[in-house]
This record gives sequence, C-alpha cells and structure tokens, in this order.
Amino acid sequence: MRTFQPSMVIEDSNERPIAVVEVTSLSEMILDDALEIRESMLERGLPDHIPYFLLVSQDIGFLWKDDPSLKVDSPPNEVFSMENIMKRYSLRKPEQRLYVEELEYVVLHWLMNLSSKPQEMDNEPEKTLVRTGFTDTIKGAMVLIGEKLWLSM
Repeated sequence: MRTFQPSMVIEDSNERPIAVVEVTSLSEMILDDALEIRESMLERGLPDHIPYFLLVSQDIGFLWKDDPSLKVDSPPNEVFSMENIMKRYSLRKPEQRLYVEELEYVVLHWLMNLSSKPQEMDNEPEKTLVRTGFTDTIKGAMVLIGEKLWLSM
C-alpha cells in the first residue's frame, strides 16, 4: 500500500472518502493549470473513482464529479469563482493574496459549514455546487485536513 496526501478529504459516516480537496495558492489559475494539477495528482496516486475532486485557489474553483469514463484530461464538471467565499471567510482585503495555509483554513471553514449547517444555496458558488449533488453528498460528512488516503496497489 502507498499513501497519497491531498489538502483535505471529506469522508462519509463510514469513513469512506467522498471528496478529495486540493488547495493551491496559484494565482490567476486557468483551466490548463487545473488539468495539469489534476493529472499530476492522478499520477501520484489520486484515486480516479472518488465521487468528487475539488481543486480551489483563492480566485477560482474546479469540481470534477466521478465518472469512470473520464479521461485524465477531462474538463471539470463545474468552474466557479471563489470571490464570495473569500468575502465571507477571509479577514484579508480582496486584493491581498493568502498564504496556502490561510487559504486552506478558509476552504476548511467553508466546507465544514456546508457539511454541518443548513445553508442558503442561492449564492455562488453553492448554487453551482448544488447542480452536481456535491452539497447534498457532503451533508453530515467529516472534513479532514491533511488526511492520508491509503491506496491498494
């Protein structure tokens, strides 16, 4: 067995991973960057059968929904702005860049709230995430930071 350690893992009540979350401090990330990061993570051991893979930066988020037919270079199911999340959860001014650790905390706080508290889903990016079933899937789930995934080889 080998291990793979993403920024965060979201697990259901049976401790099965339902989402892998990678946080990057890359500024002005574009789709090509996101595809390259996802491909690199797949090469390093990211399981391709996890229901969701969420890649976020301070500016933008990308969400892939599990589909066994997806290829490594498949585009994400959803692309969304992180602007509202930064406004709601960050203490810094919008033009200030966060260190990756600060950004991880912001994303952790957001995802923990999504999983544990009733939310208004009429704002972005939650409105976008509802369409994929992501928000329903993580209800009641545990959001774990720095959690290793154990992979059978």
